[in-house]
Amino acid sequence: MSYLKRAFVAALCAVTFAWSQTTTDPNLTVDIVITGLSQPTCLLFHVRGNPNEFLVGEKASGQVKLVRNGSVEAIALDLPVANNSERGLLGIAMDPAFDTNRYVYIYYSRSTSDGGTWLDNRVSRFTWNPSASTLTGETLIISFPSDTTQNNGPNHDGGIIQFGPDGKLYGITGDLNRGFLTNTRIEQNTASATSGRYANVGGIFRINTNSTIPADNPFFAQTASQLRRLWAYGIRNSFGMMFDSLTGRLWFTENGPNLFDEINIAHKGMNSGWLKIMGPDSRNATYTENGNVAYNADQLTILPNSQYYDPLYSWRSPIGVTSINFLRSARYETNIRDAALAGDANLGNLYKFDVNANRDDLILTGGVADRVADSSTERNLNRWGTGWGVITDMDIGADGYMYMTSLSNGAVYRLRPINPPTVLNGECRWLGYLGERLGIPVTLDLFNGTTLVETIVVEADAFGKFSTRPAAPGNYTIVAKSPQALSKRLTGVTLPSGGYAYVLIDFDILGDANNDNLIDDSDLAMLLEAFGTNLPTTDFNGDGIVDDVDLSVLLMNFGLSGESP
Repeated sequence: MSYLKRAFVAALCAVTFAWSQTTTDPNLTVDIVITGLSQPTCLLFHVRGNPNEFLVGEKASGQVKLVRNGSVEAIALDLPVANNSERGLLGIAMDPAFDTNRYVYIYYSRSTSDGGTWLDNRVSRFTWNPSASTLTGETLIISFPSDTTQNNGPNHDGGIIQFGPDGKLYGITGDLNRGFLTNTRIEQNTASATSGRYANVGGIFRINTNSTIPADNPFFAQTASQLRRLWAYGIRNSFGMMFDSLTGRLWFTENGPNLFDEINIAHKGMNSGWLKIMGPDSRNATYTENGNVAYNADQLTILPNSQYYDPLYSWRSPIGVTSINFLRSARYETNIRDAALAGDANLGNLYKFDVNANRDDLILTGGVADRVADSSTERNLNRWGTGWGVITDMDIGADGYMYMTSLSNGAVYRLRPINPPTVLNGECRWLGYLGERLGIPVTLDLFNGTTLVETIVVEADAFGKFSTRPAAPGNYTIVAKSPQALSKRLTGVTLPSGGYAYVLIDFDILGDANNDNLIDDSDLAMLLEAFGTNLPTTDFNGDGIVDDVDLSVLLMNFGLSGESP
């Protein structure tokens, strides 16, 4: 039985980790947002700008509950789930176009009744009805069905799903115990790439919202859809996956057997090594205790366009590592802001890891400089809190605080500073823009009436979001400007002392090539000079070439000017 499975079973049999939640940071405190939930696994802030209303999924009941102001207001959805071991309702994600289509995606273990016979693991799409507080109209997106020739779990189900900055749906599946040496499979590195023996699970999949497979997937040239849909493979099991919005890189945790839990970056085409390698390749080649066989990375099944990567960090004795996320918020001081947090299932701990300047590695010193916590002493070098139970999800709310679900404690917690600063949080959208949002500068002019009080320059993250600290609280009119777009005015923005405001900025008029807040002859001249090139200042739709589409955008908006206070 896996370490994580033991922890899940223990959590179902008793209320564990019931003591108070702590962190080692004296400037932080923990709020209990809601208790009395039944094994919550995932949460979703579905109302833009409102952290006091969210959906939370429960593992064994298959229910998605609407929580508003700390109380359960409604059962939005009740799915029949197989819930033994690690099965159940495991993941939830919101469509990037949720404001218009109201789509919500759920990963769950399907059955005919709660606790009944397992039929498949699947991701289905539902439509949110805000007036009735329900999710309705199931549409199957992807299924991982029963297979009479292979193991079907009940553990190693994975279940985390996330939308990437590219608008694609990413999800992680465990190996369902498939692919062991007596039943060789490609995704578990126990069969050759040409064997035609597929586990159908054991990796990170990447698909379009209509269930088709993106042509830029690393294995799209493969014949088998089991491989074409993969972003990464060789993954034993995971209950943690999250995009770092400052880079767009995908991070995930991986659960080991009797050796080595991991933190990884999911590079495109990554082979994570299972079942031949857990932990660093150099360590795996020497460990033969407890029945483990020593392997090297050169013994893995390397699909075309794939590569093995060592984990960034490993726990030699597994902790049942679970959720991972980043403190991406100006609510937190710079010494912890944008750090990575991870939870566990076995000890109820919370771990903090500082990330390097390029955000492609962890800063590890002392006993863990070799990237492995070999003892409890080394493990505790990054322990940041205790009493959290089995943390299954973490997300930043519109207020800039980190929210966490605890399966074993049946609760949602909020991590906040004791003396919170005033913050301005928000999201920018560029109408018709297909390019990357990461790093686009946005100038925010804060006005009191027509008097300019402060100018703040922020950069959008990979999802178009930002978080910043204004100089002073107050009531403001904000004029926002970004390159190519005309300025937008937002009135009545209140920034209370110690509080927050959340703004949505739709840059819906593009064509301002010279950034003078007017679309005129000079912009047209710049576009015509750059026609046929990839000059970004005149590539208004972000598709990598200045062409007729960009010309149409400019002509449609010709003569328009930006808004003022």
